[in-house]
Amino acid sequence: MPHPFHPQDFPVNQEVVLRPTQTFYLRGAIHFKTDAQIFDLTGRLRQPWNNFSHAFLDETGSVAQKLREGGARPTYEISSCGNMMRTIKTMTDGAGNKLCDLNITFISFDSSTVKFPAGSPHSRHAIEMCPVGDAGNDEAKHEAFVKNSIPYFWDMTRGRVGILYKCLNQQRVEIARVAGFGFDKDAVLVLNGDELDDVVALSTCIILLNGRDAMDA
Repeated sequence: MPHPFHPQDFPVNQEVVLRPTQTFYLRGAIHFKTDAQIFDLTGRLRQPWNNFSHAFLDETGSVAQKLREGGARPTYEISSCGNMMRTIKTMTDGAGNKLCDLNITFISFDSSTVKFPAGSPHSRHAIEMCPVGDAGNDEAKHEAFVKNSIPYFWDMTRGRVGILYKCLNQQRVEIARVAGFGFDKDAVLVLNGDELDDVVALSTCIILLNGRDAMDA
């Protein structure tokens, strides 16, 4: 079923500009069959984010590669198993502690979910991610979820760039962006971490990259 919230109910607040506080490199996170790695590059970059300029993306790729070659453990890892219609992915931190399970559907009329262990500091409840519409046009390229009674929308209408909006005062404000990087396997996420927990943003982003309406579809 479509989600009860629709982006048309929340016009975009054009006066609010995305100001990222965190940058993540998602290595092998698009359509992966086994494992993916996420590196937190916050505070390691000299290039400021400028709508994913070539200089910014080049530096994120270079810094992430140097971390890997230097033996640094990923900030988060995601392992995968599943079947034809649904894939289960488990997200862990650098110490191997389970953070959440991602249950991703490939069926147009079903939803995907993120489930957190009891007592998780990242979310007190499971998060259901649903398509907003199924009209086969730009209206359908939105995924909605609710955290702590606040609606969020992932907007996939801009091709290789996905935008995450948070609904505040009956308007949408941009709090994150993700862009594909390299040969359609990696991605870079910038996030205003003051507006949403990073594990929630990353897990819903992974669903966006791998689910029913993946950005390269």
